[in-house]
Amino acid sequence: MHSGIRRTLMFAVLSAISMATTACSSASEQQPLTEAQLTGALPDSDELPGFTTKPQSLALLEAKDVVTTYQPSCRPIADMMSVRPKYPRQAMVWATMQPNDAPPGVTPGSVTLTSHAIKDAKAWMVELRQALTKCGQFTARSQRGWTHRFSVRPLSTAKAGDDSVTYLLTNARAPKRRGNVMTVVRTGGTFTTYLMNQDSDELVPVPASIANQQHKKLRAAAAQP
Repeated sequence: MHSGIRRTLMFAVLSAISMATTACSSASEQQPLTEAQLTGALPDSDELPGFTTKPQSLALLEAKDVVTTYQPSCRPIADMMSVRPKYPRQAMVWATMQPNDAPPGVTPGSVTLTSHAIKDAKAWMVELRQALTKCGQFTARSQRGWTHRFSVRPLSTAKAGDDSVTYLLTNARAPKRRGNVMTVVRTGGTFTTYLMNQDSDELVPVPASIANQQHKKLRAAAAQP
């Protein structure tokens, strides 16, 4: 994808203006999936019903994308935007994700796969869930040079994967106060993060059927020797 388009999408992700368990061994023994395994598990083309996805080769986050906040209760949420989170990512791949009925010219959403040590993935998910009960708004700063104030609203989520959360992340400067509906699904030590743009007053998270389909694909990837 052209770097200018990637930058446009990253601005949407960060400012919200347009953001595995194994089958053969125990989860505690599972190694984080490699970039190659994650790439193989990415959805492509029309694999997800109702959406078109396009895997991307350029990095979603770069060295300058270090995001911090002075509000500790909000860090698990801010860390989702940071290249240097509290719990390190071992590998990361992503694809754009656009509803087939989206109006022309709308910035696409995204689906991102990240692998972690399973204890880290579990801990981050616990802290993310706690953050959604304590963090209503926060200011985040990036070494890239931006500072944005975000509001956070937890949303109900259908059961997906081993664990999942859904929330609305909105930049204070976003036109019409519309943000991104974020759904994070844990599959063992892997996170699948869906970013769906809020293009109307209706909040539409990723369908649970799609999230669980991706969960199964990651489990299959983890089971490969």
